[in-house]
Amino acid sequence: MSTPLKNILILGASGSVGAPILAALLSEPTFNITIGSRASSSATFPPHIPVITLSDAFTVAELTTAFKNQDAVVVALSTGPVTAGGKDGLAYRLIDAALAAGVKRFIPSEFGANNLDKRARNLVPIYNIKGDMLEYLIQACKDSAGKMSWTSISCGSWLDWALDPSKSGNFIGIDVKARTATVYDSGDTKFSITTSKNTGAAVAKALLNPQVSANKQVFLTDFMTSTNEIVKALERETGEKFKVERRESAPLIKAATEKYDAGDSGAAYPILAMSFGADVDVGYDFPKEQGVWNEKLGLPKASLEEVVKEAVELAARS
Repeated sequence: MSTPLKNILILGASGSVGAPILAALLSEPTFNITIGSRASSSATFPPHIPVITLSDAFTVAELTTAFKNQDAVVVALSTGPVTAGGKDGLAYRLIDAALAAGVKRFIPSEFGANNLDKRARNLVPIYNIKGDMLEYLIQACKDSAGKMSWTSISCGSWLDWALDPSKSGNFIGIDVKARTATVYDSGDTKFSITTSKNTGAAVAKALLNPQVSANKQVFLTDFMTSTNEIVKALERETGEKFKVERRESAPLIKAATEKYDAGDSGAAYPILAMSFGADVDVGYDFPKEQGVWNEKLGLPKASLEEVVKEAVELAARS
């Protein structure tokens, strides 16, 4: 793709996924940013940013109208809306609308594992659903004969988000303020960490370099760490010991999987949470297995110590 991507529409701009992406996009003066927002949303945005209001139905027709004259669409909606509904769900309607509207680049709501990896898909239902969606997107772009391309972002865990209870509800089982942690299995399994800020920056950089990022999975890792290392870093920063509860993940994952298979879609979230840090292999070692794009995209360095320091300061203010 030789032409630059200038007109960018983002969906989900006010959420935990979307806010850092929006901030990064707005920091690039070459972009013209438009926000797509649900009519029922109470989110507010700076007055200089155009906002297209969409009904909660998100029909293909209205999405196609909204996507007209947009060079790229970035989907930063939360997991629930983009994993519901199967092949008739929102994730697929967004892709169909982008194709119909002539969008050149589509970035789906990935932001986690390699959703084409069988290990991730076999364990975590959310990854399997997103894998189906990514396969549909890839095929749709191929069928478009180059009219639309895709970029997916796999960033592992957002530890800064996970340690902020107001955003994640202590997603990975570590409560900084209470000085408690749940550690699954050995606690020594390492996984990829990317800060939310660097994930947002990666989206912007990928759109700034459309030829480099076209039809590619972009893997990010600021650092690799384990649950035990996170707890130890928190103890060093606070000068206090954390109360650690150790649990075996296998029976918990089995029970949650059975609930999910019986129709409880919410049971997928504990499985997702345990996939970070438990002694399971879902392919989170991006530096070893995939190669990461941090340096290629010019992302700043980030460390476990920096993330932990910010989390402790946040807990002290709350």
